[in-house]
Amino acid sequence: MNEVSLLSYSLPLIREIGHMWDDDGTSGHPDRHMETINVFVYVKKGNIQVIEGGTEYKITGGEYLFLRKNVPHWGTSLYSPGTEWYYIHFHDSLNDMSLEESPEFSHYQQSSLILEETYHSHLKLPKQGNILNPEYTELQLKKLNEDFMSPHPLRPLYLSLMTYQFFIDLYMNRLKEMKKTKQSRIVGKMIELFSSSASAKLTSKEISDELGMNYAYLSTLFRKETGKSITQFQDELLIEKAIKMLKKESVNISEVSHALGFSNPFYFSRVFKKVTGVSPTTYLSQTYRS
Repeated sequence: MNEVSLLSYSLPLIREIGHMWDDDGTSGHPDRHMETINVFVYVKKGNIQVIEGGTEYKITGGEYLFLRKNVPHWGTSLYSPGTEWYYIHFHDSLNDMSLEESPEFSHYQQSSLILEETYHSHLKLPKQGNILNPEYTELQLKKLNEDFMSPHPLRPLYLSLMTYQFFIDLYMNRLKEMKKTKQSRIVGKMIELFSSSASAKLTSKEISDELGMNYAYLSTLFRKETGKSITQFQDELLIEKAIKMLKKESVNISEVSHALGFSNPFYFSRVFKKVTGVSPTTYLSQTYRS
């Protein structure tokens, strides 16, 4: 499947936004190969047939489709009479190398820490889907189309920002469906378990016993779904708790280390730096304290 992705720190760069219709059903999707342009198509009413790289897609009213750059696409059937649609043509900064090097953005609940590595990931947009609220979506697309035609001096930047928000909304709608899978439910339970732990990391036996499942399976599933190991995830949650304690309470590093179950302050400091990139002392010198 030719899925479209965006780097987390890069906006979709708009080339064209438009609104089209075919009252008589005399046209079909154009035969083209757009080397650097991704395409988003939303059908307001009617039907559109597109073949991308040999795979046929049919889009009806209230549905959308992303077409990936550098993959030929065409249509063999005419639009149904009265078909109306919006489209967005956009560049991205992804190439095959950057896509391979960056992990997929993890949509699972994280700690409150926003780490730099979060932005070195890519967001995989849903290939095709139904719109849950067509009226709202069509208002958004109408506004984007109007803004595309406006003479605003910051038009390209504004359009890119608004389109990114629009795409993220589509992504969030798809997450509601993804969370219904068995694997997502298991990982969700694991994250709830780790988050509710008062202090110290849970052992492999404790995790296995609590969920009634083999730890090796849970470990493999967790890494596959979140992109992180169980140890890494629990470390981040503990460091989040450590930062809150150090910022709001009159405690030192040794006391925090002990309270969170670390074997000694030196090991705590090593984990702290691994998670945040800096030592506890440096982190606190760069932030506000109550």
